[in-house]
Amino acid sequence: MSAVSVSTKLSVPSAPWKPGVKPVPRRGLSRISEIKTRHTVVAVAAFLSRCFQRSRAAHKALPKGFEENGPQLFRRGLLLSTLAPSIAKAEHLASLASEALKNAQGKVAVITGATSGVGLEAARVLAANGCDVYVAGRTLEKAQKAAADVAASATGQVFPMELNLASLDSVRRFASEWDSSIRRPVDILACNAGLALGQDQKEPLFTEDGFELTVGTNHLGHFLLANLMKKQLAPEARVVVTASSVHNPATGDPGKQATLGDLSGLGKFMVDGSSYDAGKAYKDSKLCNVLFTLEFARRLKREGSNITVNCFSPGLIPSKTFFRYQNEGFSSAFAFAAENILKIAETPQFGGDTLVFMALDPSLKQKTGCFYSAIPPGKHQFVEDTPSQEASNEIEA
Repeated sequence: MSAVSVSTKLSVPSAPWKPGVKPVPRRGLSRISEIKTRHTVVAVAAFLSRCFQRSRAAHKALPKGFEENGPQLFRRGLLLSTLAPSIAKAEHLASLASEALKNAQGKVAVITGATSGVGLEAARVLAANGCDVYVAGRTLEKAQKAAADVAASATGQVFPMELNLASLDSVRRFASEWDSSIRRPVDILACNAGLALGQDQKEPLFTEDGFELTVGTNHLGHFLLANLMKKQLAPEARVVVTASSVHNPATGDPGKQATLGDLSGLGKFMVDGSSYDAGKAYKDSKLCNVLFTLEFARRLKREGSNITVNCFSPGLIPSKTFFRYQNEGFSSAFAFAAENILKIAETPQFGGDTLVFMALDPSLKQKTGCFYSAIPPGKHQFVEDTPSQEASNEIEA
């Protein structure tokens, strides 16, 4: 690869970059030192009890006797969690075969949100199997740190790049630099970055362009990126979008459900024009992700393109990075209960494998407009699923 001249915000080395550093160690969740009182633990237990009682998919995985003893079980477990750290087992996706991993060799991947969680784990696997990975992070510093981690075990090249999806100007700069300086056909475009604001967030936050932060980051930034990068995609490229099962009201997730209405609130608070609700904003953003995936797939197919577009839910992964906007005591308690009591959580390693599966598995070679999900919860399985009725609405798309 010849030397490439780019701006300081998008620094791309001209030769394989494999610094002699060890990968960042995978650590278990920390002690829940922030839970100061029994009242807080009981409140968290009550929320979790409501959450999983109302989820039909998760309900099947509840332990025997939960209906009668659930709240007491939660409280006992959460109180114990204040004394011992929660350490999730590094489960991987068993159906991610070596045949699929061989397909990584020589490919070029762009992964947003690759500085932590699912994106970082996917970058590690892809780069270790010969893929050249562009690690896109919200800041160049974060991208460089993650790229050094990924490069430690890589056989492909690893490049850090800045991409702030909450800034449409940043997205445009990224695409412009690729078009003018990098000019490599992209085999895998993974629209993976995402955020979820805390339930105690009562007032909306906004992107620099004036959109509600959750929908602006999770959907609008990726929508623009995919459209600007379309001409840079390889003839049989795969566009992979990280979505979530909560886009579908039928899953029974607690709280207000995802719906976009007539889009009258876009650029204000909520897409459907309703009053602000942080949980609904996240669900709406995931509905946007799926709606976009299916429509983009339809349009490319009508054009006669061999590019495929699919989305997936990696399952419940209660990582600190994803819950960074949540109350730390609550998120730690939630993680402990999901992993150790209900056993419905997946690991970041499993989530990374699901993204790699979508990007490489031969079974998806000519499949487009599909939604895959990690169901049933916590069972480390990954299958094709049915998107919600609204997500499948071609007229709305």
